[in-house]
Amino acid sequence: MTMPTVLLTGVSSLPGYQTAIHLLRLGYQVVGIYFKNKIRLDHQNFKLKKADITNPGLITKLVKKIQPEVIVHMAALGNVDLCETEKKLAWRTNTLASAHLARLASRYSPQFLYLSTDFVFPGKDGNYRELDPPNPINYYGLSKLGGEIATLSSNTTWAVVRASSIYGFGPGRKNFAKFLVERLSQGLKVGALVDQYTTPTQASLLAKAVCEIIERKLCGFFHVVGERMSRYEFAIKVASTLGFDRSLIQKAYVKDMKWVAKRPIDSSLNCERTRKLLKTKFYSSSIAFRVLKEEYQAVIKTPKAN
Repeated sequence: MTMPTVLLTGVSSLPGYQTAIHLLRLGYQVVGIYFKNKIRLDHQNFKLKKADITNPGLITKLVKKIQPEVIVHMAALGNVDLCETEKKLAWRTNTLASAHLARLASRYSPQFLYLSTDFVFPGKDGNYRELDPPNPINYYGLSKLGGEIATLSSNTTWAVVRASSIYGFGPGRKNFAKFLVERLSQGLKVGALVDQYTTPTQASLLAKAVCEIIERKLCGFFHVVGERMSRYEFAIKVASTLGFDRSLIQKAYVKDMKWVAKRPIDSSLNCERTRKLLKTKFYSSSIAFRVLKEEYQAVIKTPKAN
């Protein structure tokens, strides 16, 4: 029996890469789409395709040819400040491309899963639940909300999975954990905010939850996150777990940040409803950072290619 084919956009991102690995372990055929950063993933059931998701003609041909049973859409323009200064690019990448994929899913794929963000919420109160009304305060959040609306408008078994400050080791842009390790391993000081709160998502947990949602054909909104903490608390936990000098971590404050776009002060997500729906065991803080340590040890033991 041939397992279903999953078309996965953003496979060169950390969440995309982790999701591809977990899908392959479950026996799925995976076609991964990347745009700039080519990855290496050797598996007989994996195919890598280069494609620009903002090119509707190209994406249409690709989907019609593959006709995947599932489309997992993780590609996005995630630079918050760039989205604020390049609004047309953000809208084209995060909203219009998502809407086009949702329409294609309605015709060719019975399942469509969209990876979204805590930034669809304003970040004044925190503890946002899956069905709380979104109200983004920056253009990145607005463009991702547009993708959410397109997803739930699709004629598919759809799922919107929201994550928060995704971290871990692997390909993709530099997340906060990788940034911390890079600085701390060189004995360099690093500032971390004491007054901004999120619920950081370990990438491997996100991949497991996404795979369960696909396997069980679940529909709706899902929050896949860890425990609420400040950036400073997160940095201290990373340093403590990986054995770095905690004194290198300096307290920083939102008022001193020179951001272009506004940031939510507390965009923490409540995941009680999702945890009741899923069988996947969500990581406690101690387990999440233990997984991070294992990933880090694997990285430093891997010889660099010449």
